[in-house]
Amino acid sequence: MRKATLASIISLTVTIGTGIDMSSDAKADGYATDKSFVPLPVYNWSGVYFGLHGGWGGGQSDIKEFPLQITGVPIPSELSGSNNINGGLGGVQLGLNKQWGPWVLGGEFRLSGARIDGSTNDCAGATTAVAQAVGAGIATFNCQTDVRWIAAGLGRLGYAWNRWLTYGTLGWAVAGVDYTSNITVTPGGGTISVPSGANDTADGLAFGGGLEYAVTDSVTFGVDYTGMNLESKGSGVFVGGIVTSGNREVDLNTVTARLNLKLGGGW
Repeated sequence: MRKATLASIISLTVTIGTGIDMSSDAKADGYATDKSFVPLPVYNWSGVYFGLHGGWGGGQSDIKEFPLQITGVPIPSELSGSNNINGGLGGVQLGLNKQWGPWVLGGEFRLSGARIDGSTNDCAGATTAVAQAVGAGIATFNCQTDVRWIAAGLGRLGYAWNRWLTYGTLGWAVAGVDYTSNITVTPGGGTISVPSGANDTADGLAFGGGLEYAVTDSVTFGVDYTGMNLESKGSGVFVGGIVTSGNREVDLNTVTARLNLKLGGGW
């Protein structure tokens, strides 16, 4: 009889224990969790991407000319001058990223067509030099700088906050730069024009940074700044380069809007 009573008490205890509702007090004490809570996914920047960019560029063109020295003729050993340039550019980019925690490491290649130009009527300071030597108004040296295309290979290091990415860039850029010149001489009331120029491939350091946002899992939009210090050497820009040699520099700053399509989740 006692064994039957003890078995009944144990059975009743188990039944009561398993029937306790822990939906209020127990949850408040941290013993149960709401299984309906799902944490927001963290965006992954790893993958290959390609896209389009377009924007504005501006800066300064510096031209140095080194005339051939002729004995007995007072010719300066160096002529130098500068002028502003500005205009638009647009093109494509291809790159890849790899993310470790919040850090994103990658690389990118860009190719842009450009129409960034500017001109001066005192090319390399030659108009001023002639005026000081033989008189004002006798000769005018005009020249124009045209940046036609830009290619750049850049490394990228960024920091991500979920769908936001800020980054810095460092690499090398190459650009096609056309220099056209025209010397206008007015001896005795007549006018003589002597056109010339040089077509350069300038290169140098490129650096910058930007901010990017993942609109969807595969589409990102951003704004990028890139500064470039480009240099070229060769024949001069006057009279077919037969009377001078040249050293030319372009300091260029570009700001572009970018739209990318990301493929894959890693590499």
